[in-house]
Amino acid sequence: MKKKHLKLILFSLIVFSFFSLSVQAQDAVTWREFSQELTRLLQLPPGRIPDFGEGEKPISRLEAAKMVIQALSYQDLLSFVDTKSADFSDLDSISPEDQKWIILASTLEPPLFQGDSARRLRPKDYLTREELSHLKERISRYAQGEVKWQREKAINQYITILVKKEGFSSSLSLETPEPQGQTGRQVMLQVGAFQDQERAERTSSWLKELGYPAQVQKEGNLFKVRVGPYSTEEASQVSARLQKQGFVSYQVTVETTPIVTPITPVGPFFSLGLLFDPRSPLRLEIALAQDRVLEREKTSDIARRKGAIFAVNAGFFAEDGDPLGTLMIEGRILSEPQEGWYSVGITEDNQLLFGELKFRAQALVENGATYPIAGINRRNNGKELVFYDHFLGEKTPQQEGIESIIIGGKVIETKKGEGGTVIPTDGFILQGRGEASQWMGQNLIPGSSVKVRISIYPKDEEWEKWKDVKYILSSGPLLFKDGKPGPFGNFQKDIVVKKHPRTAIAQTEEGKILFLVVDGRNPAHSVGLTIPELVEELKNYRVINALNLDGGGSTTFYLQGQVLNRPSDPLGERKVSTVFIIR
Repeated sequence: MKKKHLKLILFSLIVFSFFSLSVQAQDAVTWREFSQELTRLLQLPPGRIPDFGEGEKPISRLEAAKMVIQALSYQDLLSFVDTKSADFSDLDSISPEDQKWIILASTLEPPLFQGDSARRLRPKDYLTREELSHLKERISRYAQGEVKWQREKAINQYITILVKKEGFSSSLSLETPEPQGQTGRQVMLQVGAFQDQERAERTSSWLKELGYPAQVQKEGNLFKVRVGPYSTEEASQVSARLQKQGFVSYQVTVETTPIVTPITPVGPFFSLGLLFDPRSPLRLEIALAQDRVLEREKTSDIARRKGAIFAVNAGFFAEDGDPLGTLMIEGRILSEPQEGWYSVGITEDNQLLFGELKFRAQALVENGATYPIAGINRRNNGKELVFYDHFLGEKTPQQEGIESIIIGGKVIETKKGEGGTVIPTDGFILQGRGEASQWMGQNLIPGSSVKVRISIYPKDEEWEKWKDVKYILSSGPLLFKDGKPGPFGNFQKDIVVKKHPRTAIAQTEEGKILFLVVDGRNPAHSVGLTIPELVEELKNYRVINALNLDGGGSTTFYLQGQVLNRPSDPLGERKVSTVFIIR
């Protein structure tokens, strides 16, 4: 009797278990059903979500989380998920990598999944139809861009990293509207003509980063780089600005159709921030590519060479690496200001100053004659006196003019040439063209004494605040000034109104230094921000002063041996001229 009784109980348990599994399988959502529903809710094009599971097989909560995250293109956040701080009791049953997926899904705002009263996420449980009905509302909110994920992590007591991604777009392509308006004769500015298409495209890219509407046009065997179109008056003003930035141009009258501006997609943006406490024993500095003015180097390579824990790209530069605007490194002025640009200065004790600077430099000869120096370590734009030292490189630029070699305050030689003169490491060279060359011939006589005085001072006369500055870099626009939002300064319209990858340096109400990087030009990952949008985003960090830095393909965030953002250039990280480093 006992054996029969035990067999009956065992049989009943088997039948009950089979019945339970059958009911659970009938209540579970299949891979195919979830994929179809997710495509509909997120308004995705067919095939955007691959059905990489078995179509009729029930889908687990973990697998559903993976599918949603991939559909949102939020998998780029996985590397920032901290599994050690997760407050869930049942994650040991899955791999550390799978833990990141389910934790990310549970920490989205609003969360896709939430833990139960026992702090369980149940990653291996099948997704039920009842659960799917609850998820639909959240996924529909994601489709409207109402999704966000942000975290902060202390690297040490002085450095905190801030990660944020917000928004969603189902469209992964940039649409171009049909041209509007009438054709006509307009003025273009031709900046160069090249036999090498790659060089032409690279020059066009630099001009676009500086805010010019640049394009490459093939005519015969040449690839011509042009900016515009402009009215005749505008063309003259732009040509003068280009010349100051190292680009020689001339006017070309052409038959044109109106320039078509691509539609800027509404989509997600991804940002990385680094908060730095200036009381740290670490130093905030500006570093130069290869320690030379006319050089370029990857941000990560500069950081490794300098032994830095952190680095971010800094100022604008010309194609040859020439820094644009003010540059001071360790108290030495290497480049002069640009009109309408603002500067950030760094003191010995890591304090930041923001302002508009002026430049004054002149050569003084023992007979009392003086002549203004127009530029430092850049090409001579004509009728100018330019100063060169070893920070430029080994030799002066290839250009016609008069050159004076000065060592120990004495003129060693004054000669006419075409550049390429070796720059003494214990001296400098003055190079003149036009009226400046005539003055040099009359006054810089071999054996005579000459001094050079170079100074940069604040426009608002707050000299006391700037006298202890060791590093200066200018850029723009200025985004915040004494707590008031901008933008301030004279910058090209395209830099301001179009979405681009962004890099900014700021000072918070608490006195900390913020570096903020925003990725862009990648509709699935991050579309970037306009300058007004960047100003609004910075309000979340309670900044009082902030300066926009070089962005676009230069935008790079390096921390502890790795580049953590996604540079927008197709070939990856771009070589730049200057970077901020913490070491």
